Amino acid sequence: METIDNLVDKLYRVFRFLLDNIIGYGAALMMFIATWLAIFEVARRYIFGLVFPWGQDAVTYFLVASVFLYFAVTHASRSHLRVGIAMEVLEKRGWSRLVLSVRALISAMTVALFSFLAWYGVPTFERSMMMERKTLSLFLYIWPFQVCLIVAFSLLALASLFHLYQDIRAMFGKKVFEWAPVEEGIDI
Repeated sequence: METIDNLVDKLYRVFRFLLDNIIGYGAALMMFIATWLAIFEVARRYIFGLVFPWGQDAVTYFLVASVFLYFAVTHASRSHLRVGIAMEVLEKRGWSRLVLSVRALISAMTVALFSFLAWYGVPTFERSMMMERKTLSLFLYIWPFQVCLIVAFSLLALASLFHLYQDIRAMFGKKVFEWAPVEEGIDI
């Protein structure tokens, strides 16, 4: 089992490197460009009285795509918002095995949810391409943004799969991915 743990650890390191350094920075760059386009559009509107007809659509869709892609980065590092009061109460009462089981169940459900969304996003993308669907401004095709959403959901499913492996191994008393946090969530 040690060999499998090492193999999965290496795969997760490669995944996290690509996710953090390529997807993460790409999403941040996309958000940066969309933000500057929005500022540019506001300046054009109020100084010159002109706007690009597609400007608002571009800003909206690029921001949504970048946020969804960055969700995968925050999810992989387990830096998402969480309400952990039930888990904390169970942990304090000595039900740590139950907490580990619930955590694994939640990871399994997130794998299923994100896989479902990615899988059923493909026919939507194909239909949008076939019908040549465009945004409201009729300038931008909608399918590139749908591809970003499918990629984001696929990355979220893959990150959740690694979390599921980590949670199942924790149930058996084995700590894997020691370099990655088990629960870093931002408490609310």
